[in-house]
Amino acid sequence: MQERGQRRYQVRFGWGAAGAARIAPDAHLLVWVDVLPTLAAAAAPDGHRAPLTQLPVGPEVVLGHLGNVTAVAERVLRLQVDRGDRCVVAVVAAGHLDEPVGGGAADDAGEFPDVPAVPEFAVEDLLAAGAVVDALVTTGIDHTSPEAAAACAAWTGLRRAARHLVTASESADVLGVERVHAALAVGPELVTLRPSTERA
Repeated sequence: MQERGQRRYQVRFGWGAAGAARIAPDAHLLVWVDVLPTLAAAAAPDGHRAPLTQLPVGPEVVLGHLGNVTAVAERVLRLQVDRGDRCVVAVVAAGHLDEPVGGGAADDAGEFPDVPAVPEFAVEDLLAAGAVVDALVTTGIDHTSPEAAAACAAWTGLRRAARHLVTASESADVLGVERVHAALAVGPELVTLRPSTERA
């Protein structure tokens, strides 16, 4: 039986750290898509927490959200120029975790367990992941997996209602209006969460 992982595609899509482990081991860029901060991540400076210790070693990891999809696409194009070859991109939606990852003292210390928690569906992260894929397709990087294409279709079909859908989502109900609007107002800058650990 063939192994899962979308390996024949340049642009891939998965959910959470487990999805990243499956689709990103040979990727050059991992886009961790996390639109709304979680209450559990209140200790983090920006309210977002990527489980970096659970993500595959190698690819550069950047934060993706609805405001910076163009910057993500531009980063991929620069990586392709630098490499002189195509750049494999793993777009990973953070999803929603009911409980803090790790819990208790481990969570407070920013440590994560060896076994990644499986995130629940989060409409905001699906739409933003689709927006990232759409931005890549617009630049000509369109060798997408069916999973990435489906996320892209969710975005292109719902983009006009995206803000409403995000503000009406379960995650938004938990956070409150002010924090949701602040998250949606984040600028277009690209935030690198971890540089590439690949050898040149």
